[in-house]
Amino acid sequence: MDFYGWTQDEWREWVSSMQLPGFRGQQIFDAIHRQGATRFTEVKGLPKDLAEKLDADYQLCPIEEIKRQTSNDGTVKSLLRFHDGSLAECVSIPTAKRHTICVSSQVGCPVGCTFCASGKDGVTRDLTAGEIIYQVLFHHQQRPVTNIVYMGSGEPLFNYDNVLKSISILADERGLGLGRRRFTVSTSGVAEKIKQMAKDEPQVTLALSLHAPDDETRSRVVPLNKKWPIEKLMQAMDEYSQQVNRRITLEYVLLKDDNMSEMQAALLSNLAKRYKAHINLIPFNPVFDTPHKRPEQEDIDRFAEQLHELGANFTVRGQRGADIDAACGQLKDKTIKNG
Repeated sequence: MDFYGWTQDEWREWVSSMQLPGFRGQQIFDAIHRQGATRFTEVKGLPKDLAEKLDADYQLCPIEEIKRQTSNDGTVKSLLRFHDGSLAECVSIPTAKRHTICVSSQVGCPVGCTFCASGKDGVTRDLTAGEIIYQVLFHHQQRPVTNIVYMGSGEPLFNYDNVLKSISILADERGLGLGRRRFTVSTSGVAEKIKQMAKDEPQVTLALSLHAPDDETRSRVVPLNKKWPIEKLMQAMDEYSQQVNRRITLEYVLLKDDNMSEMQAALLSNLAKRYKAHINLIPFNPVFDTPHKRPEQEDIDRFAEQLHELGANFTVRGQRGADIDAACGQLKDKTIKNG
């Protein structure tokens, strides 16, 4: 059972089906989200005999951390194993004022971006709402979480229902109580779901993983572009921006000799201005078995200067976790290869 992905109502219904009072479900929900309980015997206020019986019959949390890497900058990457043996990664990114958790939404990824390790072997399955939520709660016990980004392995909008349910539960005032604006969902460009998000979760920040502003390059680097080429994708973004009064973020991984020409800077700037979007320039975090290389600092500075001269709003993201396998899918891939 996906206990961590149950709403308060689902918990009350479950305990009621066992002829228990509904408030027992509320106790368990509170214990999971506020106290970090991973076993029924850790639920405060639950009768000992009941807790022991539930632990004997059910696994509250059939998830375990099997590997952890900690960077010199404080970034922590955890490799989690789920009930069926599937593996997925989550990353804790602390700063002085924030604690951001980058979560995975699928086991593997169907998009197949050429610079990313997580999609090398395709997608195995969607993660449940509870499996997504656990990634957050796991790190929340170390330090309270302030922000959540769906930027790990997988395409969140291909697992739309579970992603939105996880947001709803994590935003629940009896849970972590995070405001909707503290969530960012990153997509490679699932046009129909982008339009749907405008209706379902207008307060959640949308980040579009663009990575190239022209169809020739983007279709090569982000194969999903073949299904939703840039103009079709931008039509969906137009509809989204008309309904949602939120700043859109354009994610742009800088790849040496691939997407950093003067022409591409101009096209990227035009797209950003179209939505008053903020551009996140992300120097490529080296990944083994990819055809790409990290650009030199002078090339990064040149591209940034071109965007500045064109009036684009951007930041160059500082590299986190460079001394560990912090790029999507790296730790999982290395773990599988090494047995």
